[in-house]
This record gives sequence, C-alpha cells and structure tokens, in this order.
Amino acid sequence: MVSPSSPYILEALNLDGFLALRQEGEPHLAPEDFLCEYANPAAEALLEEHLPGKRLFATRPELTPAGLAWGQVLTTGAAHTCVLETRRGPVTRQVRARAARVEQGLLAVWLTDVTETERFVRETADFEERMLAFVECMPDPFFALDGECRFFYVNGATERLLGKRRQALMGRTLAQEYVEGPGSRMRAQVRQVLTTSLPVDFEEGFHGRAFQATAVPMDSGVLVYLRDVTDLKRVRERVHG
Repeated sequence: MVSPSSPYILEALNLDGFLALRQEGEPHLAPEDFLCEYANPAAEALLEEHLPGKRLFATRPELTPAGLAWGQVLTTGAAHTCVLETRRGPVTRQVRARAARVEQGLLAVWLTDVTETERFVRETADFEERMLAFVECMPDPFFALDGECRFFYVNGATERLLGKRRQALMGRTLAQEYVEGPGSRMRAQVRQVLTTSLPVDFEEGFHGRAFQATAVPMDSGVLVYLRDVTDLKRVRERVHG
C-alpha cells in the first residue's frame, strides 16, 4: 500500500508503469545503476518483479542500455524517450520508457507496453514494402498525385506510358506531363475526385490506347490506376461489328 502522504500516490493508480529511481555512483559520471525507490503496481506487473529497494540494472540487466541516456536526463534536465526490450524466459516485450528528472539524482520513468504497437508498425512497414514492390513491377500504369495534381509516385509502367523517367516527373503537374487528346477525361476526373473525395471509374484514351481508369482519393491527393483494354475493345468491336 502507498501512504496517503507519499509523493507517488497518484502514480499508484496509473495504468502505465512508473518507477522512481535514485542514481548510484558519482553524479558527474554515467550512472552505475539506479536504486528503485518506488514502483507502482503496473510497473511491477510489466517487469514481473518487486523492485523497491533493488538495483534496477542488477535486477533487470536487459534495461542497462538506457543508463547512459538516463544519466544525461539527470545532468541536463531534458526528458528522454526510448523503446527497451524486457525478457522473461522465451517472452520478449517492447516497453516505451519516458524519463524525466524530478530532482538532483532522482529520475521518474514511465513505462508503457508497446509490444503490439511495435509489431503492428513492423508488419505494416513490411506490407507496404511488399505492396510497393508489387505496384512497381505490375504491367499497368499506377501513379499518385498530391492535392495540387503533382506527381509524387509513378511506377515503371507509368514511366513507359509518359516516356519519361520518374525523376523528371516528380513534382511536375498532370497538366504538364499528361497531354490529353480526343477522348481523354483524366484531368476532369482527377479534379472531381479531389473535389468530392469519392472514387471514380472511367474510360480513358491516351496515345491511341484505351484504358479502364480508376481514381481514388487519399489523404494527400489521388491514386490513379490504368488498365490497358485496347486489345479487349478491338476484339469486342470485331465480334459485334
């Protein structure tokens, strides 16, 4: 139980972990360790350890990499946030540690279990990398425009369609690089998506080729996908001709 007069009474109710750590060693040197003066229930549950009165790094050596940065917090007063790994048997968890100086030699550290968040970030990054590789090698043009209709991504098929390398297209507008001809509706459809924030499907003609186009809104602009249906249209015309 925490005494009602304890300075940590509110932290006892915190759902995140909280540690009050006293520096050991010379104040002007990197800390040798930190003596735990207080650990709230959430911290003890997260670290699976009764910590008050114990040296933190001696008890949980995997947290030692934070020592140098925490020493800087005590020296400069500037808060510091990092992600640490804690281990118990085969289980490894990622913990975000936010450290702040309370007084000379006394450190407050808030601990948040971010294992699932970190896993989600890694999996999302892996998925985005795989999707980008897929988009890059697919045979159909795919490009992204910002809110001013400037190119900020084009795949290889778009380079071939427009006859320019992506370095020459980045930052250029659709009007500058996509020369419309008879039957072209690209610019008008893109403007409609930007105005309404609704996706559109439309037929598009470009350089004598026929495309089935899809333009969809995103937070920062529009994604455009073009599927070449020239040969399909010719077959249909012969069949119905």
